[in-house]
Amino acid sequence: MKRLANPSPNQLIAVGILLFSAGSLVGPPIPVSAQPQDNAPGNGDTQATGVPEPLATPLTPSGETFTARAPRAVGTITGQGTTGTIAKFTGTNAIGNSVMIESGGKIGIGTTTPAGLLSVKGTAANVYPIYGLGVGNAILGSSSGGIGIYGQHTNTSGVQAGVVGESSSTTANAIGVTGLIKSTAPGSSSAGVRGINNGTGYEGYGVYGSHAGFGPGVYGTSVNGVGVQGRANKNSGVEGFSTTSDGVYGSSSSGVGVYGDSDSSVGTYGTSSSGIGVYGTSSDRTGVYGQSYNSTGVYGDSVNGNAGFFHGNVIVTGTLVKGAGSFKIDHPQHPATEYLSHSFVESPDMMNVYNGNATTNGKGEVWVRMPSYFQSLNRDFRYQLTPIGQFAQVIVGQKMSGNRFLIRTDKPGVEVSWQVTGIRNDAYARAHRIRVEETKARADRGKYLYPAGFGFGADKQIGQSAPRLAKR
Repeated sequence: MKRLANPSPNQLIAVGILLFSAGSLVGPPIPVSAQPQDNAPGNGDTQATGVPEPLATPLTPSGETFTARAPRAVGTITGQGTTGTIAKFTGTNAIGNSVMIESGGKIGIGTTTPAGLLSVKGTAANVYPIYGLGVGNAILGSSSGGIGIYGQHTNTSGVQAGVVGESSSTTANAIGVTGLIKSTAPGSSSAGVRGINNGTGYEGYGVYGSHAGFGPGVYGTSVNGVGVQGRANKNSGVEGFSTTSDGVYGSSSSGVGVYGDSDSSVGTYGTSSSGIGVYGTSSDRTGVYGQSYNSTGVYGDSVNGNAGFFHGNVIVTGTLVKGAGSFKIDHPQHPATEYLSHSFVESPDMMNVYNGNATTNGKGEVWVRMPSYFQSLNRDFRYQLTPIGQFAQVIVGQKMSGNRFLIRTDKPGVEVSWQVTGIRNDAYARAHRIRVEETKARADRGKYLYPAGFGFGADKQIGQSAPRLAKR
C-alpha cells in the first residue's frame, strides 16, 4: 500500500470520500431475506434470496500510515412492512411498521391522510397528540403570513377548548395565555387577544373570564388609554351582572372608571339582584360617564325605587325637565323619624324672584338696591309692595334703573315688604326659552309621560325602552 507522506486534513477527507464512493467503507456480507412485493409470487412459489456483495474492509489511519481494520460481525435483519408506512426497528434485528406514514410528501401520525407537512391525530380522549415539554418554550409556532399555532375543537358537542393555556405558578403575574402585538404602531382594531363568537342569537360569549375566588373574572389595564372598553352595534357595549355584589365596578386614579359606547343601544348596562348594578369611582375625574349623540347618555329606570339617586351636589348645564319638583329633608322638629318636603314654585316664564323689607325715611322714601348683575340678568320687572304694622299708602316712586328702585309712602317711617320678579335674559335663557305648549313627536303620539294617570300601562310610556339583553 502506498504511503502518504504527511497528508493534509483535506487530503484525508478526499481519500475517505473516494473509498466511500467505491464501496470500501461497508461492512461484511449481510444476509437479507427478500420481502414479498405487491406482484410477488404467492405462498409456495420460489422466493429469491438476495445476498449483497461483500463489503470492502475499511482502512483506518495509524500515524501516517493507513492499516486494515478487522471486519465487524452483524446479524441478519428481517421484517416486512406496508407501502407508504415509515419503518422502524421492532427488535435488535427486526424491522416493522411505525405509526408514521408518508403520503404525497406529507407525514402523518395517527392518520393516513395527512393535511399538512406533519399531521398528528389523537386516538384517545384526554391524550395529547403532541406534547411539548421544555425548560423554556415547549412548543413554538411561527408563520410569516398565517397563523402561528391554530387549535380547533371539531366536535359539535362537548365543552373542551380549541386552545388551552395553563400555568401552575404561584408567583405574582403568572399567566395562562398571553397574546402580544409586538409592533409599537399597530393597525386599527389590532388585538393582543381576541375572542369571537359566531352565534347569531343571545347565547355564549366572545370572551369569557372566570375567577374561583374574589378576584376579577376579566381585568383590563392601559397606560394611557381605556382599561376595558365595550362596544356594540345593536345591544349593550358592556353588561355586568352580579347576584350578591357589584355588576360592574370601575375605578380610575385619573381617567374614566367605566366607559361604555353603543351605536344604537345601551353603552353600559349593569344589573344586580342584591348589590350595585353599575359602580364607578374616580379619584380625580368622572366615576361613571355616559354620552349619546342622538339619544340618552345615561338612562335610569326603576319600578318601585329611584331611577337615580345622587348623594352630593348635582350640576345640570342644560335644561332640567321634570314632572314635579320639591325639596325633601329631615324634618327640623323630628329629624330621626320624619321627612319634610316643599314643592317648587312653577311659572310659564323663566322667572327669578327677589324680596325683602325696607323702612322709609323722614320724607317717606327709601331706595332699594339690587345686586350689581340684576339688570344684566333680568328683564320685564314686576313689583309688589305691602306696608307692615300700620295702614299707609305705598307706591313705586321710580322704576328699576341702575339696579335700584324707589319706594314712597304717604307718611315717614313706614316698614314695607317688597317683592320684585324678573324674566331671565342671559345668553342661555335667550337661546332655550321654555315652550309652554308643544306637539308631541310622531313616535310619542299615543304615549304618555305618566300613562298610569290616564289608565294605561307601561307599554304606553314615553322614554328610553328597556334594552334587550342576553338571557341569564
